[in-house]
Amino acid sequence: MITAVPISHDRIAGHFTKADSFIFINGEGRVVCHHINPARESGCAGKKALLNLLGKQKTERVITRNIGERMLGKLLDRNLAVFQIDHSQLDTQILGASENLPLTALTDSSQGRRSVNYETKKESGGCGCHHDEEHETGEKTEGCHQHGGKRCCQH
Repeated sequence: MITAVPISHDRIAGHFTKADSFIFINGEGRVVCHHINPARESGCAGKKALLNLLGKQKTERVITRNIGERMLGKLLDRNLAVFQIDHSQLDTQILGASENLPLTALTDSSQGRRSVNYETKKESGGCGCHHDEEHETGEKTEGCHQHGGKRCCQH
């Protein structure tokens, strides 16, 4: 089982998408790889890249201290097991274990933190993307498109 853990300053990061990097730990507690967090400064495209990275690493479980409700929902939609830990101490042997962990299972997106930034962006017209809306021409857009130099907040 591969477990992804967000890391900042050699500790478990305070927030999932704002971590400096991610480590991927196998079931024996060994770090199998380490990647810079693509979501750190790339907006919506970076968050999509982070989800792709988790898939490429065959991640089955994520351990985090805090996570937003939208990202939590996306992880759960991908059938990842998501757990919250209440401290920042990094012990890969413990985090790689599959039982007796001091973790809280997150099973619903409502357990994540609400994004004030997302709500503000939404109130001001969003990121510039037209998510499955019909344009004046009657053309329907689907998924992520780039509009007005901004990236889609849905993907």
